[in-house]
Amino acid sequence: MSFAVILASLYFKPFLSVLSGFICGIFIVIFHYLIFYSASLCQIEIDKPIDAHLQIISIHSAASPYYAKVRLINIQGCSLPRFIAPLAMLSITTEKQLDVGSLLTSQIKLKAFRTVKNFDSFNRERFAFTERIIYKGRTVGKTHHLSSTSSAAIRSHYQSYISDITAGTKLQWMYYALLTGDRSKISSVDKTHLRELGLSHLLAISGLHIGLIFTLGFYTCKWVFMCTQIAIKQSMQLSKLFVVFGFCCAFLYVYLSDFVVSATRALVMLGCYLIIYLLAKNPLQWRSILFALSVVLVMNPFSLLNPGFYFSFTAVAIIFLVINQPLTIKNGLIKHSVQLFMIQGALFVGLLPLSLYFFDGVSVIGLLVNLIAVPLISLVVMPLLVMYSLLSMIVDTSYVFKLFDAVFYSSFEFIISTPHDWRWIDVRINGFKSLLYLYCTLLIGLFSPFKRFSIIPSFIFIIDWLLTPKPLFQLDLFDVGHGLMAMISTNNKAIVYDLGPQYFARYDYVNSVLVANIRQQNLEVVATIISHQDNDHAGGLTSWKQAGYTATFEKFHPSGIKLPCLSQHFKFENLNITSLTADSNHDNNNDRSCILKISNPQHSVLLTGDISKFIEQQLVSQEVDLNATILISPHHGSNTSSSGLFIDAVNPEIVLHSSAYQGQWSFPHSDVVKRYNDRDIPQYTTAEYGHIRIKFYPQSYRLEFAREQESYWFE
Repeated sequence: MSFAVILASLYFKPFLSVLSGFICGIFIVIFHYLIFYSASLCQIEIDKPIDAHLQIISIHSAASPYYAKVRLINIQGCSLPRFIAPLAMLSITTEKQLDVGSLLTSQIKLKAFRTVKNFDSFNRERFAFTERIIYKGRTVGKTHHLSSTSSAAIRSHYQSYISDITAGTKLQWMYYALLTGDRSKISSVDKTHLRELGLSHLLAISGLHIGLIFTLGFYTCKWVFMCTQIAIKQSMQLSKLFVVFGFCCAFLYVYLSDFVVSATRALVMLGCYLIIYLLAKNPLQWRSILFALSVVLVMNPFSLLNPGFYFSFTAVAIIFLVINQPLTIKNGLIKHSVQLFMIQGALFVGLLPLSLYFFDGVSVIGLLVNLIAVPLISLVVMPLLVMYSLLSMIVDTSYVFKLFDAVFYSSFEFIISTPHDWRWIDVRINGFKSLLYLYCTLLIGLFSPFKRFSIIPSFIFIIDWLLTPKPLFQLDLFDVGHGLMAMISTNNKAIVYDLGPQYFARYDYVNSVLVANIRQQNLEVVATIISHQDNDHAGGLTSWKQAGYTATFEKFHPSGIKLPCLSQHFKFENLNITSLTADSNHDNNNDRSCILKISNPQHSVLLTGDISKFIEQQLVSQEVDLNATILISPHHGSNTSSSGLFIDAVNPEIVLHSSAYQGQWSFPHSDVVKRYNDRDIPQYTTAEYGHIRIKFYPQSYRLEFAREQESYWFE
């Protein structure tokens, strides 16, 4: 790309500006990374106890040990400026209540932020990168609480004040989120309702909220001047004063929300728009979007990794396309309603591909609900909330507000009473290429004089799909840390082997990883196997049942999942399935693991749970057919398994280890790795490669790794 731009610049002068912008962009990315991400001014010793001074940014658990996002202000006596202080996710053990903004001192152990990485599921590492979370760790000494900083105290008092004045209302979580930007009070059920109704954007502080606060400030200032009739100079331009006051109100709102990413981005866009306006330029020209885009990317070039970035700028571009000329009060209610309908319709169509790509579905009634909700929030709810929060400082008006809350809650209850099938449709876009094809089709259809050419992207997509080889079957070995969760799929049907671990008796990877992959690949699960009852293999059992897959245990566990799996041989689509338990009476729970072999005439996969060398020897002596193309190593690569005799009997082409990154047991064991290396057998671990996917074709197979295919240089 660099060579092409330089070559074009030599022959075409307009490309000189492209070249300069390209070079400028490279330096901005490097500068931003070196200052804010690559290293701090203080030397941080990884995985060793260090003295640290912390500030709590957000809290993600209700009791000790708290899991919190913190800013590292001082490390081993070395102070860090606030704007470059690295962030970390810490497990904090303390008897006192933690609050946002609290300052603490403690000894902590840190290591680079790293978590599991899987295809078709939420990328936590990339999200952490966009949030500038560089480390994770835990406190190892006594934690001392200090007084909060003034800025944190102001935000904390503001949040407490809003929480107090909205207490006792049925929709407190909504009012609190609208006024503070903090969505911690929204339950998972309410989040689901908002997503299915297409209303999630109303509670994320963004362009709508910033625009509303600016408008309220603008007209409040104007009303004050009209009522007070203050004497002013004739040369003074009051409109500029109103604009500045409105922007100050918007800035204060963003400050109190702790400069969340979406709010900051919207504030920058508003600032660019107002600067162009104050310079007497046409504020609706496309340059206002380009200026805002440039400023946002200069401030943080990694905004490109945030889905909200694309929704924000796409939405503004769509609104600019729809609004050819500004409406005034004189235009009347009908014209305002028509324009609102046009804007909502255009936003629904224009943002549809992004919604399908990022959220795997679309709200069916979102267009209709937004036609009601956006004016209601903009013209009624938000002004009333601001007025109520200001009046509550002087006089108690809670009884009036609770009356409003009762009416508003009844309306919300009526909307969420609509059947689920009317609210949300699961439709997915597989891959970034499909998203590009959709937008190319929309852009050609809207702007090209040759509308018929809009069929070209669809034609290319179909040809691409037809020419892409289709695998006979597929193995997914998920990255779940220390544990095992695997899936074999063919012809849109799947068998699941083990459900991974559960952490802190409340968190597992069933919904976030396994179910997400099943939905993304449009699979029907026909059977589930639990190799044995250890937490690292059966921890996700409760979540799997709650997800509606209880009946899938019947095939291998007809007498209950606490008993060893049924030994059997059957045909699964185009695959041969063999299951057995070598010794169901053995005292060692690991040796009661269910062994599963999946094969077709060309390839085979062997899963062995946590069997030990004792069972391996027993299987070999019984002349069980163990030969396999792919072996998932017994017991995650523990030295209690993978004996030389067993390896020779299986004679695999590839070995996969399902293990945790820098786990406490250091699997796979170095002796096990050596035994496979001595036989020239390639090895891959989920700890290093993340989710491993193998696609089997008639004469070959292909390995795909989540950490290679879904990673960028900065990760």
